[in-house]
Amino acid sequence: MGTPATALSHRTDNKMYRIQSPQTPVVRPPKHNEYGLDNFPQGTNAVVAVISYTGYDMDDAMILNKNSHERGFGYGTIYKTKKYDLQEEAVKVRSMRTVKKLYGFAPGGYVKAAQRVKLDEDGLPMIGALVQYGDNVAAYHEVEWDPASNELRNKDGITHFQKYKDNEDAHIEEVRLIGAEEGNTPNTIISIKYRIPRSPVIGDKFSSRHGQKGVCSQKWPTKDMPFSESGIVPDVIINPHAFPSRMTIGMFVESLAGKAGALHGFAQDSTPWKFEDKKGNTAVEFFGNQLQAAGYNYYGNEPMYSGITGTELAADIYIGVVYYQRLRHMVNDKFQVRTTGPINSMTGQPVKGRSKGGGIRVGEMERDSLIAHGTSFLLRDRLMNCSDYTKAWICRTCGSFLSTQPTVGAYDSKSRQAGTGIVRCRKCSTRAQSWTPKSEMWEDGQGQKWVAGDNVTVVAVPGVLKYLDVELAAMGISMTYDVGEA
Repeated sequence: MGTPATALSHRTDNKMYRIQSPQTPVVRPPKHNEYGLDNFPQGTNAVVAVISYTGYDMDDAMILNKNSHERGFGYGTIYKTKKYDLQEEAVKVRSMRTVKKLYGFAPGGYVKAAQRVKLDEDGLPMIGALVQYGDNVAAYHEVEWDPASNELRNKDGITHFQKYKDNEDAHIEEVRLIGAEEGNTPNTIISIKYRIPRSPVIGDKFSSRHGQKGVCSQKWPTKDMPFSESGIVPDVIINPHAFPSRMTIGMFVESLAGKAGALHGFAQDSTPWKFEDKKGNTAVEFFGNQLQAAGYNYYGNEPMYSGITGTELAADIYIGVVYYQRLRHMVNDKFQVRTTGPINSMTGQPVKGRSKGGGIRVGEMERDSLIAHGTSFLLRDRLMNCSDYTKAWICRTCGSFLSTQPTVGAYDSKSRQAGTGIVRCRKCSTRAQSWTPKSEMWEDGQGQKWVAGDNVTVVAVPGVLKYLDVELAAMGISMTYDVGEA
């Protein structure tokens, strides 16, 4: 998230990310000012401590100082633009006679005060209004061409509303009226720009300029954060294990340079290949001497104290200033939750896709993990109860789903239509004879009478199993299930 443009009010991007409280970097190349990059700032100078302080900074997670968050660290905004068109059908030639709907309240009609609380007199939303899911963002009414008066008229006095359909609260940033190309038809298209504030939450992604990306794992209270002898509390804590394998030494150098620059009050030159690997001209010596001149440790280490116990930590901690950026990968855009919901009509299994309320697949390896943990009921819950749980009739004798069928009442026209609710197996039954007692007979929908086939039961199975059974039957393969006796 950076500053993508200066003329934000003239842009209509579908989605645009903007950092809200940026700073100019302490460590930057000489061309920074030449290019005018301070007009497009991208991040914040953060005091970063490299320490394994809690379990919340494991792997690539990072702990954010809660106080830094409250001061505006990493605050961002998303601008979304949505277009609302009242002409549902694609009318090639738009004329007064083809217009069926117009924006605005129906003339002569009555509208409840609650329905127009966020709308202006013209039926369009008020700039700056906070809208939530289901709120009205535009009013419109239906019209038809009246040849007598030679104009569009509304006859029913009923006002309809366009709704805001996103789950996230947003502010109305801008409303644009989009006119027709001909210029002789009234306005039927509007474009609304929404401003969605996004303060950092647990799960949001941050990164230094060296590709050391990490996810915010906790907003830690300032009183429990480690502090230095001069009372400095870090904004960000990252784990030392993020460095050895990745060899991002540039971040260590930036930390030294940023600390020295902040202490002396000037910007540091970050041009690459400026230093050499021989004594007397290394980056460590150059910035180390600056730190020493300010009364700090030559290597940027400092004794620190535990914010929880107040005792000095056993090792000196590497702490300095690094320019941190907020990335566009946010948990609010990615979280997916489902127990039950929309299903595929053919297989009965959950649909895929976050926007459709679909599920995340539990694959073979996930299944193996659940088996290894001994959580059989959790596995059953994932693979059947929350997926395609189905109750189906099956014959115990022949072990088939496909041969069971409902019966109809033989002597009652009402039950003949509605069915009896009794199921029998056609495969295991025989044709009824004239001497067969009526109490033992059952009738199918075609009026044929049968005997026996009553060894059926209901089983709970995944719906896709029945689908597989039918597919295999179409290829001439019969599946038999051993249900066992009751």
